[in-house]
Amino acid sequence: MRNILLSVVAAAGLVGCVGGIDMPSGDPNGSGSNPGSGSGSDNSAAAAAARTAFDTGVYPIISASGRCVSCHSASGPSGNDTGFVGTTAATGYDTAVGYVALIGDLTTAGAPILAKIAAGHEGQSYTDPEKTAITTWLSAELTKRSSSGGTGSGSGSGTTTESPGAATTRLTNEWSGCMTLANFTAANMIAFGNMRADNSACKTCHVNGEYGQIASDVAAPFFTLISTNRYYMAQYFTVDLSQGVAAAKVITNTKSLTNMGLAIAPHTEHPRFTFAGSTGDTALKAFYTSTMAAKTAGTCGPPTLTN
Repeated sequence: MRNILLSVVAAAGLVGCVGGIDMPSGDPNGSGSNPGSGSGSDNSAAAAAARTAFDTGVYPIISASGRCVSCHSASGPSGNDTGFVGTTAATGYDTAVGYVALIGDLTTAGAPILAKIAAGHEGQSYTDPEKTAITTWLSAELTKRSSSGGTGSGSGSGTTTESPGAATTRLTNEWSGCMTLANFTAANMIAFGNMRADNSACKTCHVNGEYGQIASDVAAPFFTLISTNRYYMAQYFTVDLSQGVAAAKVITNTKSLTNMGLAIAPHTEHPRFTFAGSTGDTALKAFYTSTMAAKTAGTCGPPTLTN
């Protein structure tokens, strides 16, 4: 699965440049647990089911000779590719769930791995059982992230019974319509472009969305990309299911940005930076606040996501 997100979401994991971002669970300031670690509010049975679905159903697919591991081995990804295939089954799970560039928002429409498979990436074809194994795992991950273990009534502002996946898709769609260029600009989101990791500005590697992350000091295409492409939106905003589907809500991806700055696995080769208290941290919180205000006031426009 070479260059899994090239042109749509560029591959992550390059030494010196940003890798994929973990999906957090918790409050908008990033103080919640990281579902990728299997800790925090995850239901233990659901967490075990998600891990088993990956270990038995997905890892054998992506680690098979000639498949994803050929270009995406965590021990040495090819070129600029994402090293999302762990070197052993024991490390495979934590490595895979650490990359938004691979799993997106875990929904059928929002998981880059499914989009690439459907497009016949690198001339590879996958059997129906293999596709089912991957979608089963992604669904199990969503259930894991919901402490209620599955369905509930009225996720966020909804009024119908939804699955974790349906709630995630609905909430991200709604959120895209609540974001505006005016609020993006007022929050100074372009500060991300000039943030520095070690001695390099973030825009050096990510000005046009390279490596699965966009960080530019120019409003366009920064705003356009995160408001129309759910893969890029997931780098800054995600859906928190930790309180159950009925209470699901959009939060910032602050914790994952913090983890990346600390080079926490699987991003051990990423240049160091301190996210807490940075200009990017301040901007993201301000943009979240103004976007949530629009959602609360009911002044949002129609969804703008195109994938």
